[in-house]
Amino acid sequence: MLDAIMLGLGFAGGVIYLAAYFSLARAWITGTSYVFHGTSVISCILIAVSSAYSEAWPSAVVNMVFIVIGSGFIVKKAIADSVIYPSTVTNVSELAFQTDKQGLTDAA
Repeated sequence: MLDAIMLGLGFAGGVIYLAAYFSLARAWITGTSYVFHGTSVISCILIAVSSAYSEAWPSAVVNMVFIVIGSGFIVKKAIADSVIYPSTVTNVSELAFQTDKQGLTDAA
């Protein structure tokens, strides 16, 4: 019974990763998103557990490396996202050119 569960975990991890990769390829998510790296880490955990149980050590070790890389990215992104910018910094995407028609005429 445990063999079937571990095999199922490996397949589930593979399907989750394929779904994340497909979403990335279709541009539904970005390669720097929490969604992509989160699903990647989850799928690698499932595959690593299944591989370790099956004693497929190369696969288990490679997936553990991917877990560390993905987790590191998530932590680094979370820290960067939590930084509070000083109020003197203006987000240029929020700027808009505002004037009336008379102002444009006078400037010309």
